[in-house]
Amino acid sequence: MFLLLLEIAIMVVTIIYGLSKGGALGSGVSAIVALFIMLFIFKLPPSSPPVTAVLIIISIGIASGALQASGGMDYMISVATKIIQRFPKAITLVAPLVCFIFVFGMGTAMISLSLEPIIAETAINSKVNPKGALISSVLASNMALLCSPASSSTAFVIMLLIPFNISMATYLAVVLPATLLSIILLSLILTIINKKIPFDETTLAKADTCCEEISHTKTAKYSTLVFLGCVLCIIIFGLFPSLLPQYTVEGKSVKIATADLVQMFMYLSAALNIILFKVKTSRILNASATMNSLGAALVVLGLGWVGSTIFGSPGNQETLTSSIGEVLASHPWVLILICSFVAMIIGAQTAVAAIIFPLALSLGISPIFLVIIVQCLNFNFIIPAQPTLLLACELDRTGRTKTVSFILPGIAITAFSIILSYGMTLFI
Repeated sequence: MFLLLLEIAIMVVTIIYGLSKGGALGSGVSAIVALFIMLFIFKLPPSSPPVTAVLIIISIGIASGALQASGGMDYMISVATKIIQRFPKAITLVAPLVCFIFVFGMGTAMISLSLEPIIAETAINSKVNPKGALISSVLASNMALLCSPASSSTAFVIMLLIPFNISMATYLAVVLPATLLSIILLSLILTIINKKIPFDETTLAKADTCCEEISHTKTAKYSTLVFLGCVLCIIIFGLFPSLLPQYTVEGKSVKIATADLVQMFMYLSAALNIILFKVKTSRILNASATMNSLGAALVVLGLGWVGSTIFGSPGNQETLTSSIGEVLASHPWVLILICSFVAMIIGAQTAVAAIIFPLALSLGISPIFLVIIVQCLNFNFIIPAQPTLLLACELDRTGRTKTVSFILPGIAITAFSIILSYGMTLFI
């Protein structure tokens, strides 16, 4: 047991050090250093790297980069902005739902970063305290990433669960409605609280930003339709796999795997942007969406590889089964605390899933239980390091939104999602 704890401690220390030095990319590289230590010092047998997960993330990154290079992402931001500004008095409810829908469709929280200034100024101009709208929007954007088939974290989690007969249809049937209802419930609570706090214009700091109307080309609009069409195809084929063609291989009937389906349609989206809309590949590779996805791919590669090496070794498996396994077997809710703690430290959804979920599955935790608690991967609001959270605090000119303002709403919405997800499992 001591050796296992030492190995885990080394992994955690190297990952945190990497995060402090180089963010997500640094944590991925430092995880590889931890892998060398496990293989050459502790003599643990090597495991296979999570190649499929890495390939999925790269495909999503290329598709998102093509969309960004074509102007499609900016176009979607402008559409979301118009919706938010159309309902200023109900912004605490409308803004998080808009953020959720657009992050769900695009698979990236970058759109949320662009919408936060609009949310803050629209609220202030309508004499509504922006605190509630900003808090709920940040939390909604994070939660949307674990509902979107175009998100690398969702694709990775579904890839882990498919061998355990948890299809995309099952996953979305539980997580999507539970998350939406959680967001609406939190937004309503924050709306009620907001109304009890008087709006004081004397507390406003001077605004140093302005919003200009920007025209968008037809290419940007068509590129958006192509991307969303490909995402829709992933959802349709994921929900209705019977629509996929069947092939006979060595006398057995096989279909295209969901992981391969995601990659195919994401690359198709990028290909159509290049062929039809003449988007330059250099712009795709240099797009921030592509670069961020490559960093996420390295995180999954490093953390998934070292995690499976540590937790998958026969000796450690025996230790885990005889200790933690017995506790989780009788008290599975303990996994919620473990997952939330790791998410609080590491912050990246896919990275946390790469460490916790394979371990939980190897210890006999029910796969559907992981679906129920999946939003625990978003427990990254305790330590204020998330860009969307920090930006929200800066944008609130009333000065009411602090980094600590996200803690109670974050815990509440996570609890709502778990309870509602459990309820959804009773109907599937």
